[in-house]
Amino acid sequence: MINLYLSGRSLAAARSVDPQVSPAAVHAAVEVAIVEQLREVAGWSVEQIRERADRIARGD
Repeated sequence: MINLYLSGRSLAAARSVDPQVSPAAVHAAVEVAIVEQLREVAGWSVEQIRERADRIARGD
């Protein structure tokens, strides 16, 4: 189980696409996305993870 906190901005972003989306649906989608990402990067080196984090921070 992954514990995560979704801000009001997360729900607002989802509702900009679908005004009827529930907080539970947003939470479930984010949780699945995080798990999939963790599986993808499980074999990455620390350097690869840092490089990817830097690219995300720069908006690349």
